[in-house]
Formats: sequence, structure tokens, C-alpha cells
Amino acid sequence: MLFSILITIFLFYFFAILQSSFFVHFNLFGAVPNLVFILLFFTFFFGSQKINYINILYVVLAGLFLDIFSYAPIGLSIILLLIIYYLEKRIQNYLKEGRDKYPFIYFLPSFFTCLITYNILVMLFMRFVDSSHAVMDFGISFFGAIIYNLIFATVGFWIFKKVIVYFKK
Repeated sequence: MLFSILITIFLFYFFAILQSSFFVHFNLFGAVPNLVFILLFFTFFFGSQKINYINILYVVLAGLFLDIFSYAPIGLSIILLLIIYYLEKRIQNYLKEGRDKYPFIYFLPSFFTCLITYNILVMLFMRFVDSSHAVMDFGISFFGAIIYNLIFATVGFWIFKKVIVYFKK
């Protein structure tokens, strides 16, 4: 348990560094993939369907890394990710388990909804609190970021699902 927590913390840090140093050179319409958000969503989706303290720890750490490597004030991403975490758990409560425990048909709309909600909340907060940093707008950059993140999340979903199935054998 402790080993998996340490690995997850390392992955959050590694993805934060990767998205802020490497992927800025491969942007799509000025947007880079939010790898920390994608990894956090994987822990939500593939983890327990109940709210637990490990996932809340992951939310706080992911929010901290997102805040440290961005222009947002410390604590903003933590609060917004807690809202997204609660939203995702509410969505998962309505989904029924079938033969496939982690169906892609549930993953993609759930991820899309949470990503749009997170981006809009960040945009609204920055627009009202600090308008000098209000860089997100409903333009091509916004939709480019959504598409870019959906591509990375889709590829990551299939990789993550194979790893989960492999280790649960």
C-alpha cells in the first residue's frame, strides 16, 4: 500500500515536470495535455467507487503539483479537483457494472465532463479574481486543449486498463 502511494506521488511529480517542460514544445493550438489531471482521473475511475482518504490524498497532491507548476494561486486546483472528485464519484454511482468492470463507453463521457468542468471552473476563477492571468477563453485553444487531453486520456485508458488487468491476475 505504501509502495503504491509513493509510486503514485512520483508519477504525479514526473507528469507535472513532463507537461511543463517537454510538452510545451508540442502544443496543439497553444494547449498542452494536462497529464496530472489525466493520471488523477485514472485513479478515480479505476479505483474504489467509494470516497476514501487515499484518493483525497491523491487529489491534494495532484492539485498541489498543478498549482506549483502553473500561474494559479496555491490551493485553487486542490479545491477544484475536490469538486471534480466528488462529481466523478456521483457519476460512478449511476453506472452499473457489467461484464467489463472498466468500460470505455463510461470512461470517455465521464472524463470529458470532468475535464470541461475543471477547465471552466479555472477559467471562471481566473476571470473574476485575477483577470491579468485569464488566458483561457472559449476559442480554438480551449477546444484544442480538450481534444489533446481526450487523445492522451484515450491512449492512457487502454494502457492503464491492460496494466490493471495484468496486476489483478
